Amino acid sequence: MPAVALVHCPYPLPVGGVPPLFSGLGPVDGPLGGMRDALVNRVATRLLRTGVPLLNKARTEQGLAPLDEWADQLLGVREICVMTAPELDFSSRGALPRNVRYVGPAFEPYPCEWDSPWPDTNTDPLVVISLSTSYMNQRALAQRILDALGGLPVRALLTAGPALDTTHLQIPANARTVAFLPHRSVFPHAKLVITHAGWQTVNASLADGVPLLCIPDGRDQPDNAARVVACGAGVRARKRASPRKLRRVIASALEDPELTRGASAMAQALARSDGALTIAASVEHLARPDAATASLPSAAGG
Repeated sequence: MPAVALVHCPYPLPVGGVPPLFSGLGPVDGPLGGMRDALVNRVATRLLRTGVPLLNKARTEQGLAPLDEWADQLLGVREICVMTAPELDFSSRGALPRNVRYVGPAFEPYPCEWDSPWPDTNTDPLVVISLSTSYMNQRALAQRILDALGGLPVRALLTAGPALDTTHLQIPANARTVAFLPHRSVFPHAKLVITHAGWQTVNASLADGVPLLCIPDGRDQPDNAARVVACGAGVRARKRASPRKLRRVIASALEDPELTRGASAMAQALARSDGALTIAASVEHLARPDAATASLPSAAGG
């Protein structure tokens, strides 16, 4: 049965010449960088192999043949659709399998306007704070960010989500909190996004040309932050940075035209292809009787 794999993060398998996902590393040119990446990729490949017995047990239960390598299950599909732009993924710099395509991000439908809690006369730069929809013990970090923004001439908007209880947060006079707001509705009005560097938040912010201050908390977030910094569209701070340190970083980011240019370049790259439409076309293409031999629909930047 023909299949398409949707990859909603950077390309997940090791690729020669670039650091693997979950290493948190950025690219380094030269022989030393090549040696480092080769070593880390070997470690990543060995770690993937530890999952082969469990994978084959599940495949056997479904009447499928066992695999020698964990990666073969992903590589065996008709097409692997990576839902971002190649400029935002280190793996695009290496030799990828022939069935990998960068199809662009896919966003949920969203309203184009939002109701600002500030009067129209307030023209201070808008800074949006987004720290994950899942629980990552982020209340202390949220408070330090709010404390940092309280001393700056900005409008600070914290999107709390279901994981952050704002009841006991000290909210400065220039800040507001909301339980939920579609990112693509508010990001076009923002000057800076402060985030844990979740992949969808990164793509949404850059799709609207907004620079990022990434404060990774775990999971894939250090990898995402490394990609943002590498493309010149943001900066990174430590999770335990003090309000004073965060204030300096935020003030510098708001005044840095290079970050704005980097984010604008990424907005152009991400706008080349609508991932939702491209993937839908690929799935429809597979239903054709000649799908096994016909070429796949093209995607800009793929």
